Amino acid sequence: MIQHLPPHPQRDVLTGELHARPPLPLQTPVAISRLALSGDSGADRGAGVAHLASLCRRYGVTPPAPGADFVLADFGVFRLRYERHTEFDGWTFLRPGLSDHPDDPFAFTAIAAVPTDWLAALPGRTLVAAHIAVLPTAGEDEAPPPGCFAPDGLAGASLSGGAATAWTDFRLGPDGFTRILLQDHGLTPALAGRLAQALWEIETYRLFALLALPPARAAAGELARASDRLASLSSRLSGLEELEAEREALEELSELATGIEQIANATADRFSAAHAYHALVGRRLQVLREERLHGLPTLTEYLERRLDPALATIQATGTRTAALSVRCGRAVDLLRARVAVAQEAQTQKLLAAMAETGRAQLRLQETVEGLSVAGISYYVLSLAGYALKPLPWGPLRLDIILAALVPVIAGLVWIRVRRQRRKLAKSARRG
Repeated sequence: MIQHLPPHPQRDVLTGELHARPPLPLQTPVAISRLALSGDSGADRGAGVAHLASLCRRYGVTPPAPGADFVLADFGVFRLRYERHTEFDGWTFLRPGLSDHPDDPFAFTAIAAVPTDWLAALPGRTLVAAHIAVLPTAGEDEAPPPGCFAPDGLAGASLSGGAATAWTDFRLGPDGFTRILLQDHGLTPALAGRLAQALWEIETYRLFALLALPPARAAAGELARASDRLASLSSRLSGLEELEAEREALEELSELATGIEQIANATADRFSAAHAYHALVGRRLQVLREERLHGLPTLTEYLERRLDPALATIQATGTRTAALSVRCGRAVDLLRARVAVAQEAQTQKLLAAMAETGRAQLRLQETVEGLSVAGISYYVLSLAGYALKPLPWGPLRLDIILAALVPVIAGLVWIRVRRQRRKLAKSARRG
């Protein structure tokens, strides 16, 4: 019946998401080596699968499909679990067997069975490298062999109602791997797989959460200097009176705001990822269902004491960056408003001066216009006198005739000048 219904294009993908990267059932004893390599920005995300394909061809194993995100492969002496995450590739090697040295459960490792030349060519940079030894143990209170972990940094807990015990010091061993000992007191293969996966994911996610700590520490100094500079600039604002000084202060504030935004842009993604990874660590710790053991701190207590302060520093830096950006933005807006008011006042003064100049020009133009009418009328009357003088006027006198023509000629000249001025004004407005 369902095949006759139109499916959503993402239905199969979303259904399979709940079953992605399932835990592997484990038969103890087994040695696990975990690597997580982060790629460079813009690096080929398919390089890991291509490198895995080369290992498959070497062992005669069917290679994975290009672009695969999750691969399980059995190479005989070891098994490999490959996972491609958003910013790293996870490589988990599993090798059944026990160490020949009872006092050192980590003398037998899974990664020792992997070709060294292939390991050396793994794409990316290694951030996480951990060994997990899953060993059957008769007694639930059996402590790890001396020398496995640093006594002053040991954490341990009973897991899943006493079915297992986990020990670690979260420190790098002589080979550069952190070590986790998982003692089996009656684990089922499925539970052993879930606990082992939770442990290697805790180790992976805690380190990726801490990736934001160095940028947070570096940003703290820059933010302190930016805060001092902002305080100094803000204290100077009230004493600024000249527009040029306000403009210079506005440029300084804009430069400071740009620097703060650059810090925020450079750290925002890393800080957001740190909080996401920290939340994943907390969820994986819940899977362990820890109980206190021998008065030692549990893994949760150990990580809370060491990891939570680092995350608090990261969060505080992010909050401080946002607050400083808001403060700087307010100062920029305030000073920009002051500069705008000062510019508006300056513009008003300029417009008033231009208006006064226009009025003066108008008065001058009217004066010149009156003189022009008088001058033109004089010349017209002079020419009229020369033209009328030879004519016989009888009893009429020429000077009386010219006197009568004065207002007529002056009026005509004034009308002509006015029309010409209006025509010029209208043409200037159109232009």
